[in-house]
Amino acid sequence: MDYLIAYSSKTGTTKEIAERIAKMIEERGDKAEAKPISAIHDLSGYDRIILGSPVNGMKVLPEFNAFCREKASACNAPKDLFLVSYMFENGRSMWKKALQKEKTRLAEILSARSSEFFGGRIDKQLPGFARLIFGIPRDTPLDIRNWVAIETWTKSL
Repeated sequence: MDYLIAYSSKTGTTKEIAERIAKMIEERGDKAEAKPISAIHDLSGYDRIILGSPVNGMKVLPEFNAFCREKASACNAPKDLFLVSYMFENGRSMWKKALQKEKTRLAEILSARSSEFFGGRIDKQLPGFARLIFGIPRDTPLDIRNWVAIETWTKSL
């Protein structure tokens, strides 16, 4: 099978996850390539498409949203979705609900077979007021990506 892992990334975190997913798929004997959505002009020729984006302000990046609505949703290949958020695992329940709503919205647009949230990475500690608003404990590591969870999800595809 030929897989495309199409992603948008601001800081490189989602790109690193997409590349790890592609590597795992290749290790099992399938073809896979991870590409930024800005480099994708044609989705034909792929047997399955995995789409990934960070979530900022409780929404995916605008260019990712447009790509999903205009290109990916029109593609007949099966699709899977992953979103990356530093707040999803440790944030307040109200933020988790907003993030979950965004994932559900996109999964419906794409008719995604599966959708998942993964923890993200930030470059420096959030300021105290931001930790308070979002409910992120002070001792939360800067990188909360769970590579085992990412690999487990990838194996299920």
